[in-house]
Amino acid sequence: MTTPDSIGALPRHTLSYKIMTNMAGEDTERTIEVYASPEEIEQFGTQGYLVRQGLFNDTQLQRFRDALDEIESAEVTENNVGKSGNFGGWFPRYLFDKHDAFHELIDYAPFVSVAKAMLGPFVRIRQLGGRVAYPGEPNQETHWHLHRRTVPDPLPAFFSHPHTLDYLIYLDELNDANGPLAFVPGSHLQIHDDLPANDFGDKPGQEMLYGPPGTTLMMHSNLWHRAWPTRADGEKRRLLILTYGATWMRKGPYGTPPEKSLLDNYRENASPRVRELLGEGGYQ
Repeated sequence: MTTPDSIGALPRHTLSYKIMTNMAGEDTERTIEVYASPEEIEQFGTQGYLVRQGLFNDTQLQRFRDALDEIESAEVTENNVGKSGNFGGWFPRYLFDKHDAFHELIDYAPFVSVAKAMLGPFVRIRQLGGRVAYPGEPNQETHWHLHRRTVPDPLPAFFSHPHTLDYLIYLDELNDANGPLAFVPGSHLQIHDDLPANDFGDKPGQEMLYGPPGTTLMMHSNLWHRAWPTRADGEKRRLLILTYGATWMRKGPYGTPPEKSLLDNYRENASPRVRELLGEGGYQ
């Protein structure tokens, strides 16, 4: 597999975590080579996002598109593609389990290292899902939303904030015809601000995400965002959604897992570090 030059050009720094424990045999330190600068990690924390482009070459992107199209051919029917409401299109789930083309994303250093810099040393993948929006179909946009609506008001003293990360990996160009993404920097910190349903209006400070195939938005799951519609003059817009959380969080609950998973053989031959990413082990 050819590695894009852009990965080698990414800023990097080393981050060492000391882990407080009084149990013999447990990890006391983990060191990570982070594929981002300290300034980018700080921005991720305050603004809730980080954009990457050029992380995948054309061959990789086509392999992902072909794999998603293959699953689409097997699963999509008139009944499971949304054409009404605010989230039209098709939402595939459990993509690691269904096609081995996606397995290279499991231990992908430019992604995993940033997740560990943001969430700590004990990180798991909650799920790889996706979304496909179809040109000219009704309701191929979303209203303003966030992904972890679990923050109560008033805030309990020991409340556990729902810190997860969603990496939106666009396999097709993000332009006006295909439908860009709007998001509000820093909105993940507005934990008690109202975000009503069915809101499609512009937001103060919103930014628009455009870019070539492979453009990736790494974001806190509570960053306010909305997808613009895929117009009739656009093309099918394919998106992968890779979600990270702490090892003690449950797996993503959406969809029905397949009876036979392609992850079984992958997991058997994986290192303990990678099995931890897949939800086996790590601090509980």
